[in-house]
Amino acid sequence: MFTHRTRIRLALCLTPLLISASPPCKATSFICSVARAAECGRDLNCGPPSDPGNAPTFFHVNLDGEVITLLGPPHRRGETTQIRTLERDEGKIIMAGIEGGRGWSMVILEADGSMSVTVTDESASFVVFGKCIASELLSP
Repeated sequence: MFTHRTRIRLALCLTPLLISASPPCKATSFICSVARAAECGRDLNCGPPSDPGNAPTFFHVNLDGEVITLLGPPHRRGETTQIRTLERDEGKIIMAGIEGGRGWSMVILEADGSMSVTVTDESASFVVFGKCIASELLSP
């Protein structure tokens, strides 16, 4: 009925529809990277972080273990922070915790891995945007 070439074209056309109809990701482990970050002081002046060499660049989020582990920069590799609250809601993973006298919150959008983080103490707030990928997708 259909030629081999027509079947291939149909498969290529239908693949995006099948992928978009798949259920949301239920991954429990992510590797995240920071794309942009800003620091805002009490005066509401915002700009690049004051100590960019010390800011996290890559981290592993382990939802089952409720822990985040820094992967970069190299001199901070292995530092951890506990996830104190964790919820999945409407395709978002929402978590929060306390580290070094600062409160933090993070949201990962399951559909595309978009990530935002805020970190706040009495003198400054940091806003971070980046991307996360489910760890199981990193294996061939």
